[in-house]
Parts: sequence; C-alpha cells; structure tokens
Amino acid sequence: MLLPGCDLPLNIFEPRYLNMIDDALRGERLIGMVQSQGSDLAPIGGLGRISQFSETEDGRYLVVLKGLKRFRLGEELDVKTPYRQAKLIFDGFEADADTHDAKQTSEALSESGRSDRAALTVAMKSLAKAVGVQVDWDTLKEIPLPLLINQAAMISPFQAEDKQSLLEAATSDERRRLLIGLMHLYAGQINGGGEQPTQ
Repeated sequence: MLLPGCDLPLNIFEPRYLNMIDDALRGERLIGMVQSQGSDLAPIGGLGRISQFSETEDGRYLVVLKGLKRFRLGEELDVKTPYRQAKLIFDGFEADADTHDAKQTSEALSESGRSDRAALTVAMKSLAKAVGVQVDWDTLKEIPLPLLINQAAMISPFQAEDKQSLLEAATSDERRRLLIGLMHLYAGQINGGGEQPTQ
C-alpha cells in the first residue's frame, strides 16, 4: 500500500519488476502500486515516483517510492511487457493534495486538531505497546496530522483488506477514525492472548 506523502522502500528482484523499474527510470519515474485481491487487483491504488534508486552486487534494485496521489484502476492495457499496465483514473482524489500542503501544520492551533492528534496518539501508543515497538513520540509531534495518519496506516501490522480500507477512505479524517479503530482492535486482540493478526 502506498499513500500520498509517504515513502515506500522496495527490494526488487523478480525479473518482470526489474524490467518495470528500468522502464520507469527511462520515463517519468512513476509507478502505480495496487494490492492483489486473489487473482484480481484492488480497485484503488497509489501512484509513486522513484525518489531513490541503487543496485546491489547480486542484481537487485533497492528503490524508494514517494507517494503522490491515489488512483482508481481503469482498463487494463494489452501490452507485451512482462508486468501489467492499466489506465489510471485520478478523478475524485483531489483531497490527496492536502497531505503535501504545509498549511496542514496549523492543525496544532485548532482545538479539534489537537483532539484528533491526541486520539490518534493514544491508539498508536496502545498498538506500539502491544507489539513491543519503541517509538520516538517527540519526533511524531512535528509531523503534520494528515501525513502522520498516512504513515501510521502504512506501517501498522494490519491485514491486507484492512490496509485497503484505509487506502480507500474518502478523506483524511475518515482514514484517521478507521485507523484509530483498527489500532485499538489489533492491540486488544494481541493483549487478549489471541493470535496476532497477520498481513
């Protein structure tokens, strides 16, 4: 899953995806990331630009994608490349630009913004404690709330269908509310002694 404003490190070794990276580097360095749903593809994915690239001695590519915006998957193209290609539809995702808007840092000045961040922080601390992860909470205070929501959604140990629901959330606030609920749910399952949810 790739959300706007976030970095996604990738270790590329399959020949078809090595070919895809080569083609992207020769062009605009853009790649669409879509989760699989059985033999099909999820209807919504994330567009990213290759921001970092290196090649290992054994021929792997170490790539970082910077999330730009979401898209709806359109018609799949009839191509000869070893990787799949499709038309991407960006209508309806204009709000994704807010993630990159520096004005979002002003959320700290509003009472509702502080409340939203506080509720998210409580949920993040609950999940971090449950999975035994150490977090620099002071650093997180400097991250604009929409970006923090996206980053937390990407790195949390949720199942694929839960991550897809977060990706498809219409607004940042909707994603925040869903994220908080999932974090408390997963933390409760882990603390309750049940089997830890898997991705």
